[in-house]
Amino acid sequence: MDSEKILAIVSSVVILLFGIISVTAPSAVFDFLVLLVGIIFLVLGVLTAGLALSAEGGTPKMILLGSGLISVLIGLLAIISPYVATIAIGYLIALWLVLNGVMTIAYAASISWEKHRILTGIGGVISLLLGIYLFINPGAGTALIILILGIFFVISGVISLILSLFYWKK
Repeated sequence: MDSEKILAIVSSVVILLFGIISVTAPSAVFDFLVLLVGIIFLVLGVLTAGLALSAEGGTPKMILLGSGLISVLIGLLAIISPYVATIAIGYLIALWLVLNGVMTIAYAASISWEKHRILTGIGGVISLLLGIYLFINPGAGTALIILILGIFFVISGVISLILSLFYWKK
């Protein structure tokens, strides 16, 4: 058997399984990803702070040290309390949606030359309302993102598996 064919099938199955897990348990997948990001932030923060401590004095050293310490704090927060990090991410998504909605509505109101500006305005209203909903329920935004990614991975995994099997026959 050709190792490339086996690798193609195994990677397709892994993508498909990750997609299925993401669709069936989005909060568990998100908690895992938050933990992984927390570890990355912690390691990079320690390395950045160590680099700052070994650098020459001055403002750049303090900025580097501050950046490293902030990264360490974010990493520790994500590791110690993934729920708090998840809620914070949900609020950031909500804030982005609200600001995007307000700006889109303002843009739609200002483009009098556009025939279909009402559609742009409707998009802005939808973004605004979704952002307000996520401010009320911030965990829903992160779960929705994982659910959408899970659907994407299921579709990608199935397509990749089909292509791998066709490749196998050649």
